Amino acid sequence: EGNPQFNILVGTTEGETILSTNNKRKPFTDLRVRQAMAHALDRDAIIEGTTNGYGTPIGAPFAPHNPYYVDLTGTYPHDIEKARALLAEAGFPDGFSATLKLPPVAYARTAGQIIASQFAEVGIRLELINVEWAQWLEDVYANKDFDLSIISHVEPFDIGNYANPDYYFGYDNPEFQALIETLNGTIDEAERKALAIEAQTILANDAVNGYLFELAQVGVWNSKLEGMWHTFRTRVLPLL
Repeated sequence: EGNPQFNILVGTTEGETILSTNNKRKPFTDLRVRQAMAHALDRDAIIEGTTNGYGTPIGAPFAPHNPYYVDLTGTYPHDIEKARALLAEAGFPDGFSATLKLPPVAYARTAGQIIASQFAEVGIRLELINVEWAQWLEDVYANKDFDLSIISHVEPFDIGNYANPDYYFGYDNPEFQALIETLNGTIDEAERKALAIEAQTILANDAVNGYLFELAQVGVWNSKLEGMWHTFRTRVLPLL
């Protein structure tokens, strides 16, 4: 910035960065525990520390640039005392210990340290485990052998994954599954938007995962160049 030789273009991506939570493993089967974790998260601090302030807070697994997006970041505002109260109500007045498996990308490793510090304030003690991609794919994605993880989901309109109880974070909600089935069979645009907003709201209220931020696309280009990409819609490599 300030150097006339360069232009800085800040756009968006499809990368919803989340604190993936194993909904089939105790104590995360308890909604109150997931709600407590949601209240313990300080998104602004995570974004500042992880991306130098580049990134958009999210409250559900949907990209803010999507026409169906609804801002649900206020569902569980940062509230340390509320988080502690929910943990006590769930039977964990002194908190609990859990593991956080982190793939080898900077945003995950850095966010993991910040979240561990934030969770410690409410008594949740995280052991950070750094893994390579092959191990992450085997342990977390395939075998579901994890408590928590951090990853960006980058496929456009992939909210339907939450309707699959065998998907790696193990969310099983028949009401949500029926809703997605209706959405998939709906053509009318206004009805589709209403259904998509309802789906986002259910996931936010259920605190299925910790919804952190949308990855930004930051490009630094020679100022003589024109037509460079401003927004990077899909960040996908054929890992599987």
